Amino acid sequence: MTLNRKNSPYKVVKSEVHNIGRVTVVKDTFLIEGDEYPYTYVINKDSVCIIPIVGDQVIAIEQYRYTLDQWMLEFPAGSVDDGESSEAAAKRELEEETGYISEKLIYLGEYYMNQGISSAKCDLFFAKCIDKKEECREKTEFIKTKLIPINQFQELIFSNQFKLLIGIAGWNKAQYMGLV
Repeated sequence: MTLNRKNSPYKVVKSEVHNIGRVTVVKDTFLIEGDEYPYTYVINKDSVCIIPIVGDQVIAIEQYRYTLDQWMLEFPAGSVDDGESSEAAAKRELEEETGYISEKLIYLGEYYMNQGISSAKCDLFFAKCIDKKEECREKTEFIKTKLIPINQFQELIFSNQFKLLIGIAGWNKAQYMGLV
């Protein structure tokens, strides 16, 4: 599973592909002016991130992140399943992780999180929520739902308590669009 390289200025002379759990690691070797150069990158499934609001509160999650050994304040997010639209994935992830149901979902755009080493594309959504039901989290997800007043959320960004870059970009876009 390598990426389609229709625009590449590189001549790939060798490619190694390793499927490891949730990711595919690729090591390509380029030929430039007779010399070989290795380039390693990760292919990820597409994902979604949702900025949910209910009334005058932001719905955030505090999730344990094994890679950092920390509880992180974030927005609900997750992978797009095969054959699923990003909008359907956003609704599903929001309900699974928080229990909240979106009344209105607004698309904020397509973003890349670390394009130098990863294909990770994330579609960003803003959600106005109405109802809440029971969460349906995966067994490997340790999540606490947090309701934060909208007027206090910006301070969490400025004080570096909210560190999710895609979430910060989305929050700024939602403010620019007059959604919050």
